[in-house]
Amino acid sequence: MGDKPSYEQLEQYVKRLENTVFKKIRAEAINKALFHIASAHNTSETLQDFYRSIHRHLSLLLDTTNFFIAINYKEKNAIRYVYQVDERDEFIPRWINQFTENPSLTGDVVLGKKPLFLDEKNLVKRFARGRGKGSLPKVWLGVPLMIQEEVLGVLAVQSYTNPDQFTRADVEILSFVSEQIAISIERKRSEKELRQARKRLIRSEKLEAIGTLASGIAHDFNNTLSVTLGNINLAQMLAAPDQISEYLADAEASVLQAKELAAKFIVFSKGGIRIKSHIDTRGFLNKTLESLAKSEGIECRLTIDDLPPVMEADEKQLREAFKNIVVNAAEAMDMGNKVTVFAGGHPEKPGMVFIRVQDQGRGIEAQNIEKVFEPYYSSKPMGKNKGTGLGMSIAWSIVKNHQGSIWIDSTPGSGTRVDILLPVFQKSLSHEKPRVQLPESQIVRPTDKESPLVLFMDDDPMIRHITKKILVRLGYIPVLAQNGEEAVEKYQSLVLSGQTIAVVILDLEVKQGMGGIETMELLTALNPEIKVIVASGYSKDVAMENCKAFGFADSLAKPISVQNLKEALEKLL
Repeated sequence: MGDKPSYEQLEQYVKRLENTVFKKIRAEAINKALFHIASAHNTSETLQDFYRSIHRHLSLLLDTTNFFIAINYKEKNAIRYVYQVDERDEFIPRWINQFTENPSLTGDVVLGKKPLFLDEKNLVKRFARGRGKGSLPKVWLGVPLMIQEEVLGVLAVQSYTNPDQFTRADVEILSFVSEQIAISIERKRSEKELRQARKRLIRSEKLEAIGTLASGIAHDFNNTLSVTLGNINLAQMLAAPDQISEYLADAEASVLQAKELAAKFIVFSKGGIRIKSHIDTRGFLNKTLESLAKSEGIECRLTIDDLPPVMEADEKQLREAFKNIVVNAAEAMDMGNKVTVFAGGHPEKPGMVFIRVQDQGRGIEAQNIEKVFEPYYSSKPMGKNKGTGLGMSIAWSIVKNHQGSIWIDSTPGSGTRVDILLPVFQKSLSHEKPRVQLPESQIVRPTDKESPLVLFMDDDPMIRHITKKILVRLGYIPVLAQNGEEAVEKYQSLVLSGQTIAVVILDLEVKQGMGGIETMELLTALNPEIKVIVASGYSKDVAMENCKAFGFADSLAKPISVQNLKEALEKLL
């Protein structure tokens, strides 16, 4: 029989056995935690749910009373704290911008690409140099979340009471699980971005469909209003100046108000920028905010940084979009605080203007953010101040038609941020076409007559009927056509018979046959000096707002009042 082991030998054996068992238990716990984290990737509906699962399962491996996850946005040179649980600091700033110049413990982990384990003595030194944020802990441990040599983010724990809370073994544990956690987070973020991209695509397609529908309805609605307004104007011309005239004036005002409502829907119609011009960017922002301060009592804090001095845009439309966004921000704070507005050139996208409108209001629930741009969606309470729900829809359409983009970030109870990105200069969307001219010998010159002929083309028989009556009352001889082909045929017939058309009025779009633009080009070929007015229910169409670029002398938006028609004809004659 051999010698019995000594007490010291037995003690060493027991320690080795305990160490082996501990390592086995720890390995099983780590594997279990990784398994549950991987499973949570598939079962968590949102990123926040997934972060909570990571926190819960890591708590089985080490103390996570004070714990956070931060994501590195390399392209923005910024760090965002996406999940945080802390017994001392209730709120850590969501972002550290320019983190390479703005020192922090989290930034040190990102830049160092390796774990950072700091005791109280080192923490005191770093906090003294301004590298620490919030309350001073007794011990701090952070590990990078690495994917293919790139730092996705940082996972960190700390203790405010126990300087021995963490050991080198904890560093090893967090380092071991960090790679799997990083991969799971990246996949979850990619899934979220894909879902958001799909939602944006669906929203864009839906809004385009709504825009097409709305503009078509508005066009037909304006045609109907044209008949109503025409009859009202004729009645006004015949009525004596008594109470009936007052009633007719009220009816006319109501029709014109309906015309303004229809114009809002036409903003959604297809097409590019309306009237492009070079605008003073700084002046545009200042004037818009000044007008809001006067008309709405909205106070703003404007910051401008490296803003391009000039940009190409439709100033009227862009001002409407900007106003709608700022008004929404002010109303979210019940008009109680200043709206923060930032404008500047985009640091990573040359040739782009970046505008941010931010409030500290009630915020928007995550499930409702995608609804904000939908027509008639409003989060305002019922009552006299309830919004129409068209403001943000119109803003979205205007920004889109300026070849820009707009998106929203919001947290319930912490406010909303609206970001706008616009090109400094628009891509060419020229609609001008070369004119075809006949030889001088074939050109028909207009002649003066007591009752000038006016050729009016519209595919709506009721509009033709009421316009005929109005032209007669105004002292003109009407010549009517239902489409472009008939208009050209009647123009040629009259010319051959020795008569002259003084002015031509063409409907921009007809359902069957040639519309206004094609018809105008054929008439111009017959007579380059012909005077043509374009008319349409699409009052915001580019051919209406920039009619001279298409060869028209003027434009008339439906419904056309007798006064507007009279003034347009007299101006050309």
